[in-house]
Order: sequence, then C-alpha cells, then structure tokens
Amino acid sequence: MLKQIAIFIILFASTMTSGQVISLDIDTDFPHPKFETGKDVINFIHQKYKLGPCRSYTFSQKNTHFRNDSIIGNSEWHEYIEFPDKFRIDFGKTEGGNFVIFKNDSSYRYKNNQLKKVSENSNTLLLLLGGMYFRELNDVITRLEKEHYNTKIVSEQKWNKQHMVIVGAVKGDTLSNQIWIEKKTWRVVRIIEKMDKEDVMDMTFDAYQKNCNGYTETKVTFKRNGKIEQVEEYYNIKPIDKMPIEVFNPK
Repeated sequence: MLKQIAIFIILFASTMTSGQVISLDIDTDFPHPKFETGKDVINFIHQKYKLGPCRSYTFSQKNTHFRNDSIIGNSEWHEYIEFPDKFRIDFGKTEGGNFVIFKNDSSYRYKNNQLKKVSENSNTLLLLLGGMYFRELNDVITRLEKEHYNTKIVSEQKWNKQHMVIVGAVKGDTLSNQIWIEKKTWRVVRIIEKMDKEDVMDMTFDAYQKNCNGYTETKVTFKRNGKIEQVEEYYNIKPIDKMPIEVFNPK
C-alpha cells in the first residue's frame, strides 16, 4: 500500500526488447509497440529496463507541505534505497533517530532510535519506481494485482502534450488504480491509487535527470482528492556500490 509513504525516485535504463512487434501510430511521429492488455505493457517495460536502474543509492529531498492548496510548511528528509525492496527515510537530521524502514513487505517505524511500530506494507510505489526491474515478471504482476491494479486493462491518451499508455484504467477513469507510462522514454510519469474508500492519491513525476543507465526523478507532486498535499524535490543523488548493513538493520 501507499499509505504514509513519501517518495521517491524512478530509475530506468534503456534496452529495447527483442521480438516486440513495432507499428506506427498515425497520430504520432515515433514508432511504438501495440498492446492488448496491461500485462503486455508491464512485460515490455520489465524487459526493456530489467536490472537497469541503479540498485543502491542515497538522496535528500526538500518538501513543501500544503493544505487546501496553500503552503503550510517545509521539511527535509534523507533517504536510502536498495532495490528491489529496501527503503529508508530519515526525517530531519539523520542523527535525530526518527526514521522509517521498508523491507520484507513491512514497515518499521523508529523514534529516538527506538523501534515503535511494525506494520504490513508491500510498498507498491517502490515496486513501480524501480523494484520491479529486480524481480521476476510473474512476481511483479502478482503484486500489482494484489494491490488492485487491473492488469487486463490498457488504454492510451495524451496528457501534458505527451502520448501515454495507461495500465489499469480506461480513458476518462481517474479513480481506479492505474500506472501512466510516457511512450518515448517508457518512464512511469504518473500513478493513481486509492488510499481507502474516501481518498485517492494522484502522484506525478514532474522532473528527472539521467543517472546510472537510466533516469532519476528530481521532483514529485502528490495530490489527495485533487488537491496538492506535498511537493518533493530531490537532490544530492548518489549511486553507491554497497549499502552499509546498518542502514536497513539498525542496532
């Protein structure tokens, strides 16, 4: 689930899949594959970027918090990722001891360096923003369907003057869980997911930079029920060869 997850980064590399049928849309000036289902799309990008993202990296982010579309505050976090399933956020200064760790489909919340709460959390967002490229395809599909993404559905439309393929929703549906993929770079640029019966989170990945063999998002906007809740800007992005063991296993 995406509850209480604040976010992140997308990393993609670029290797075209072999054996994919390519055709030319009459409304575009670039070739792209035809898809019958959302599973076809996931299969395509999974093959294209398999093992492509930086596996481990650190970064910091500056947050602007909103309420009713007005700014109510700012904060700064420091973060660590190790795909496919490890992610840590330090809130404020790293030495403060206030952080959350996502791993093993669970979240571990610490305050003053003391573990306070453990919850089930499969972290779909981390999966979509890079973790999927370090998992087997069947595992990716199973995880998406468990979180109510209908991988049988696929549609196409323009958004922000770009051509998109959408997994999980037909054109005009902005309430179902869905993944928007831009058809030139094949990056995930938008995710919509129901948080609960009342709340829908709309996440857009507004800016990015080339990093490793792919891309890293540098700005993300979160809207809850159509209103901006948080804008995150990432900086000091540093790929690393091996994450220190204590990052995800604090004493």
